[in-house]
Amino acid sequence: MARLATALTARAPLAQLIEQAKLVEGLGYDRIWLPEISGRDSFVTGAVVATQTNSIDVGLGVVPLPSRPLPALEMATAALAECAPGRIAVGLGAGHRETAASQFGWPGPSTPEAVGDAVVAMREAMRSATLHHRSAAGEPLILELRGQHVETPPELFIGALRRRMVTVAARTADGMLLNWVTEHRAARLCALAAANRTERRFTAAAYVPVCVVAGSQAREEAYREVAGQLSSYLQLSAYGDLLADDGYADDVEAVRAARRDGQNAAAAVSARLVEAVALIGDADEVKAGLSRLRSAGVDEPVLAPVTVGADSAASLFGTWAALAE
Repeated sequence: MARLATALTARAPLAQLIEQAKLVEGLGYDRIWLPEISGRDSFVTGAVVATQTNSIDVGLGVVPLPSRPLPALEMATAALAECAPGRIAVGLGAGHRETAASQFGWPGPSTPEAVGDAVVAMREAMRSATLHHRSAAGEPLILELRGQHVETPPELFIGALRRRMVTVAARTADGMLLNWVTEHRAARLCALAAANRTERRFTAAAYVPVCVVAGSQAREEAYREVAGQLSSYLQLSAYGDLLADDGYADDVEAVRAARRDGQNAAAAVSARLVEAVALIGDADEVKAGLSRLRSAGVDEPVLAPVTVGADSAASLFGTWAALAE
């Protein structure tokens, strides 16, 4: 059965976020994903959204593994799973070396194997209500998860972009989260995951910027909105280098050069680069793009809506309503 999810922006006021969550639940979306970048704590936000909705699944992703000690992640995950049994997913990622120290104060990304080990440890912690970890001196420690009653373990996802992380995700997790990927890369990574997955059910999810628009002016505005977001991500090797490898090396270099020269990096993002990673057009055009992603192996497209016009709420709700299944 085809699934369709959407991301909710961390920038909206909390009351507005709750209103949006209830709206997409009413439209029949299967899951809400809450990215964690540098805004609200996703576990706290996820608990609020989960308790203010009735049936829609709630996922966090991607939470950088180095941002919290593993026992803290396990305790937060257990508490969140108790808020909405059977409706919770938590996605872990390695983090980015370009932002690790400057924005968050941790030394750098984790290895794919460390992320996989964390997923295995979190699954066992949910099963046994016991944390197994090590002290600063390396001594093994056991901590009981007191007061936690996890009836249904949460799904555990891994944020994956490269082959090594996809392989780890397929072997250890319940799913993977892709982001800023072309259809061709999505197809390759989904095929790799399928070749390495265990008997556990596995969900390939992918964030995709979308905007349902009418008219050329609105379409151009949507392109600019996506270009603004993409220009920031292209500075990260995890995204820029991969898009360069996918045949967009000149496009990526133009954006990076503009940023180095103090120019408008967003203006340097080419239309073909936007079209490679985003779906912009009328409802039929965007739905056709979602269908292609599913054919590439993506089980759960995650809409990341961009808005156009003076009434951003109307633009947002219009995209959600037009694409609801």
